Amino acid sequence: LWKRFRGARTTFDRHRRAFFSKLDERNAEAKKTKQKLIAEAEALQSSTDWGPTSGKYRDLMDRWKAAPRAGRKDDDALWARFRAAQDVFFNARKEADKAVDREFAANLELKEALVKEARELLPVTDAKAAKKKLSSIQARWEEIGKVPRDQMHSLEARARALEKRIRDAEDAQWQRTDPEAQARAAQFADRAAQLEEQAAKAAERGKNRDAEKLREQAAQWREWAQAAQSAIADR
Repeated sequence: LWKRFRGARTTFDRHRRAFFSKLDERNAEAKKTKQKLIAEAEALQSSTDWGPTSGKYRDLMDRWKAAPRAGRKDDDALWARFRAAQDVFFNARKEADKAVDREFAANLELKEALVKEARELLPVTDAKAAKKKLSSIQARWEEIGKVPRDQMHSLEARARALEKRIRDAEDAQWQRTDPEAQARAAQFADRAAQLEEQAAKAAERGKNRDAEKLREQAAQWREWAQAAQSAIADR
């Protein structure tokens, strides 16, 4: 009976030692793997290349999660070191983001002032002067720099809308003074006057039918002249 008991205990002890031996090997390998990840994390913690480095830390985290545990005691200590390296980087990034936000907030105030300045150009009474002031506003706008992302689109949309209204006013003023349009209206009026004069002479010579045709043609040219002049006035 003793031999049977001792044999069973010996077999169990042998399996137990083999199990813990393999477990120690796995833990040692896991510890080695995680120490390597910690070294990579610590090498990155002083980086100021915020975007790419954040991506590298995400990759390191994925690799950490995929790695086996190194034993509870060792694993907790290894995780603390790994987490500390990440915290150094991400805390620095957070402070940098705050500084950028402060800068962008100041830029937002400056650009809001320029939008207000552009709005004061409306309604446009002097297109040339408005265009000159708009160019000055646009140059200062570009020099100011970026604004907070959540304000960027609405701010730029307001600025573009004001620019369009000023340019539309400039185009309208140019069209009202378009020399080609003015010359065309004058040509129509001159042609109408010529036909009216010819109609009067034809009537004097007793050529009433010719005179009537000439008057009809003159009326048509006069109508075209008035339409051209109205188009200029409506612009």
